[in-house]
Amino acid sequence: MLTAVLFVAAPLAAQSRSAELLAGARAHIAAQQWDSADAELSEALEFAPYIMDSSWTYIWRGVLEYQQGRQQLARVSFRRALALHPDPGVRGLDTISTGLANLYDREFRALRTFRSWDLDQPARWTTRPEFVYPRGLSARRPAGEAIVRVIVDTSGRVEDRNIEIIAIPDSVFTEPVRQMMTEVVFTPARIGGKPVRSLLYYRVNIVPPGPRDPIRLIELARVELRAGRVDGALAHLEDAVDSVNRATPAIRVYAELVQGMAWQTKGDRMRAASRFDAALAHFEELRMQGVDFAPFLRSLADSIRLTARRE
Repeated sequence: MLTAVLFVAAPLAAQSRSAELLAGARAHIAAQQWDSADAELSEALEFAPYIMDSSWTYIWRGVLEYQQGRQQLARVSFRRALALHPDPGVRGLDTISTGLANLYDREFRALRTFRSWDLDQPARWTTRPEFVYPRGLSARRPAGEAIVRVIVDTSGRVEDRNIEIIAIPDSVFTEPVRQMMTEVVFTPARIGGKPVRSLLYYRVNIVPPGPRDPIRLIELARVELRAGRVDGALAHLEDAVDSVNRATPAIRVYAELVQGMAWQTKGDRMRAASRFDAALAHFEELRMQGVDFAPFLRSLADSIRLTARRE
């Protein structure tokens, strides 16, 4: 019976006009007098003196809608109730309907956030967070520990709107840290075997990457170009000439030539020509200084020079 559902309400609220209307709505729901119940719930919401009264009114509107077979509307009402109060103390919905109780329980677990001491099983990542150190920071090379607080939902994803940066060694890391957390997949926290939203703190030790082989990066860029991935190629070339990787002047010429090839592949003839001109000018300067270029690099420069002449 509907009257078996237990409510915990403040004495003053129980004496209010809203509480009287709510009691009448409950009786009409039990008697399947839907229109009367609907009217009383609308009026109860209008007269509700406290947030808890409004929350309970939405709970009973959810019950009414469920009993009428409108489950989606019942979900919306339960969400509104829980948005007003995270735990209104609903008990006994299973005495009306097991399906109704399960529906409310799903919404309750999906909206309420639990802390570590509430959980039977905390959220655990299935893909480890991977921080990508931003390009272009070779001069300053900031480092340190970032602390981020997130909410992991019942599907195991981090809620983007609930990512809070608690500490960060440099503001330039804020967006990369946020991006990292949105890409992590968790097994959700559980209580009684059921998934729940949970609050999680995560520490990120941010360390600048060590030097990489610039020639290897340029070769990776050429592989990307052959696969038609121009943006990936340009990113590798940018890394290759980063000062941390200590590219020699000759290697920088090699990178400039391949950058020209990348812009040419992208269809940007102006940028391609600019890169080729700069690379060939640097090539000649170094050659006049007695730099002995590798045969493959001399061949590449000659090929580009001849192509430029024909055009």
